Amino acid sequence: RVEWLKKADTVARQTDARVTQVNAGIVDNTTYVVFANSLGQLYFDIRPMLRSTINVICEENGQKESASSGGGGRIGIEYFDQKPIEYHAKEAVRQATTMLSAKNAPAGEFPVGLKAAQSGILLHEAVGHPLEADFIRRNTSAYSNRVGEKVASEHCTIIDDGTIANDRGSLNFDDEGVPTRRNVLIENGILKGYMQDRISAAKLGMPLSGNGRRESFQYAPMPRMTTTYMAGGEYAPEEVIASVDKGGYCCTFRGGQVDIANGDFVFVPVEARSLI
Repeated sequence: RVEWLKKADTVARQTDARVTQVNAGIVDNTTYVVFANSLGQLYFDIRPMLRSTINVICEENGQKESASSGGGGRIGIEYFDQKPIEYHAKEAVRQATTMLSAKNAPAGEFPVGLKAAQSGILLHEAVGHPLEADFIRRNTSAYSNRVGEKVASEHCTIIDDGTIANDRGSLNFDDEGVPTRRNVLIENGILKGYMQDRISAAKLGMPLSGNGRRESFQYAPMPRMTTTYMAGGEYAPEEVIASVDKGGYCCTFRGGQVDIANGDFVFVPVEARSLI
């Protein structure tokens, strides 16, 4: 779709004269899966995957800032009927130009609000990985042997769901032939369970969850996430923001790492706004 890439370049440059460089890419592929095991199971699956990414560089008075925007999922090019490529071009420009006039954040400890969607990377790293059962059975996770305990706020419910239509993490069945499902990991702050593969489920005496994932047929399966997210609560976004007297509202992130043994994590907010 060369014409779409050209359109992304044109739209980005027309949106703001400070745009000096545009990189756009679309990856559209389909994987055909045949699964058979010694239990006599035989499955066939077709797994589409599309991803589009637009990165822009803006410059003003010698200062350069970059930003990117993109999307996709288990869907074909019809994704662009829902969210045209010019949307991502304009969003990347908005972020980059915002950074041109942004101020450095003050040092210190502050409460923060997290914008939905991109802040999911923090949940993915700091909560999702420690709830994968290979870490649990080795007792290397901060959540090992804690089912039934309160591990978060009563307002917090965490779900891993491999059945959401067209979502990037969704599968009809995992890489061990187990149908995916909606798994409630933390409910109202109480730890309910873990993400399992066959080995972990057998060793822990817990039900299969449809989270056996492998990079390819060359690798053994491991329990890994599908789509992990925090359920919506009873408070509107405006109420969450209003609850912070002095702090920050983090919109987008870059990088990040977590120590699953104690839950400590580090993430870099790319776009954040002051809440005073």
